[in-house]
Amino acid sequence: MKGTWPEKVARLRRVIVDILPIDVHCTQPLAPDALPLAGADCLVSCFCLESVSPDLPAFTRALGHIGKLLRPGGHLLLIGALGESYYFGGPGVRIPVVPLNEAQVCDSLKESGFTLIRLEVYTLSAVTDELPSRSQSPESGLLSSLESGLKRRFKW
Repeated sequence: MKGTWPEKVARLRRVIVDILPIDVHCTQPLAPDALPLAGADCLVSCFCLESVSPDLPAFTRALGHIGKLLRPGGHLLLIGALGESYYFGGPGVRIPVVPLNEAQVCDSLKESGFTLIRLEVYTLSAVTDELPSRSQSPESGLLSSLESGLKRRFKW
């Protein structure tokens, strides 16, 4: 996606037509008529499942619940941080998360019926208690992460 950050924001606002409330800990995370009958082509979870799950079993169950929302052959893009116990929600705000490692994520995906297509792990050079400045736009890292994905495996 080329262009300035405001141009990208404007483009996203044109193409995203709705944002749906979801409860990943319910066996039916969305209203039954929220998606096409065949299911979603793609779902994105960006630093979400690990922050709303109190532990590893809940994280694994949440993966299974959202997997039911995908059409056969649909994709899940799962973005998160490994080994973290919290995320910053703003200055002085820490959001607790399940500290997952790579093996736990892979095992949870497999247990939930996903087939891993590609896994990329990035190492950040320094961790601070400050949020990145506006000049350190997250777009480059996020767009690189968007190249990875997961494919739902269905048994018929």
